[in-house]
Amino acid sequence: MSHFFAPLAGLVMFALGSGYLMTLVPLRISHLEYSNMFSGLIGSAYYLGLFAGSFRSEKLVSRVGFIRSFSGFMAILCCSVLLMAVFTDIYSWILLRFINGVTVAGIFVALESWLLRESDSKNRGRILSFYMVSLYGAHALGQLFVGILDSDTLLPFIVIGALLSLSIFPPATTRSPTPELSEKPSALHLKALFSLTPSGATGCFAGGLVLGALYAILPIYLLRTYTDNTDISILLSITMAGGMILQYPIGHLSDFFDRRKVLIAVSLAGVACCLAYMLIENNFWLQLVILFFIGGATFTLYPLSISHGCDHMLPEDIVAGTQGLLLFYSVGACLGPLLGSLLTRLMADGLMLFFVLVMGGLACFFMWRLFDRPAIYSSDEQPFIAMPRTTAVVAQLDPRSEAEET
Repeated sequence: MSHFFAPLAGLVMFALGSGYLMTLVPLRISHLEYSNMFSGLIGSAYYLGLFAGSFRSEKLVSRVGFIRSFSGFMAILCCSVLLMAVFTDIYSWILLRFINGVTVAGIFVALESWLLRESDSKNRGRILSFYMVSLYGAHALGQLFVGILDSDTLLPFIVIGALLSLSIFPPATTRSPTPELSEKPSALHLKALFSLTPSGATGCFAGGLVLGALYAILPIYLLRTYTDNTDISILLSITMAGGMILQYPIGHLSDFFDRRKVLIAVSLAGVACCLAYMLIENNFWLQLVILFFIGGATFTLYPLSISHGCDHMLPEDIVAGTQGLLLFYSVGACLGPLLGSLLTRLMADGLMLFFVLVMGGLACFFMWRLFDRPAIYSSDEQPFIAMPRTTAVVAQLDPRSEAEET
């Protein structure tokens, strides 16, 4: 496991800073008194950059190696984050967040490719679990900076820049040799993928809609009730913790029941939680509990949909299939902040209503699919694997596939 310490340690430091940045940006936009539509535009610009960078960074990683590419992308990310403290006009931020997305994608490609080439079929599932816990655990902890640092000052950007800079240290000083990246992720025609598993593609798209809006709009939505950044940081942290903690029990439950029924149950539970949040008064502890389950519902849509899609694929097609499903998620993540901010602009509870519409519509779609396509018998099902929503490379870490070892 010593071979994995350097990339995972770098990931934790990076995720602490980037998780905090994801929340700081909408809060800062609100403090600068820009409309929620601009927050949606900036959120979409980030996911558009992440989408573009995910499929264009691997050539550079292959040419210069994991450590150099990781350090180079991180340097550009640090620079673009610090420039956000200098330029406060909204159009500069849209451009800088797009650059953030491109560089973050390059960082993920470098880290995931490194882990992929160091792992094999015997430990790939364990490494993916460590990767998930490191990424989402650090993201959740990063929210606590919101309650510690004043979002109106330049200090948060300095702290984020420092964390991002420190993330270079473990990979740059490791004595373990890094492997060569020799294989390229395969691609699958999206039309053929949708024909193979329309439920999986639709579920991933809906997951992107919900999570794109959650990251971009939820901090601003909480500002309508709470002015204390400490309260907001705790609420955001518990939302992400719910998404991380509930993925595994819900996912393993789907190994024993038709995944579409589990997706229906999760979607309806998310709808109920969002409606409850809209109806309750300002009760911090009750909202804390509800947001924990909202996080669990929204964060599990994508991995459940991926697993359902994999049930219809041959093992050798899983890498290409999961990469294609990530594309559907990415398109949803680009559109989610725009649509969510539009509803938030029209009404106070617009964000929760947006979640209700998306998850309610998804539940109705899966109910219709139950009658249109028979269930996959458990002997043919692939085991549930919680997949990160990062880049196409992470699909090759999926232990359900029969990727060739080197």
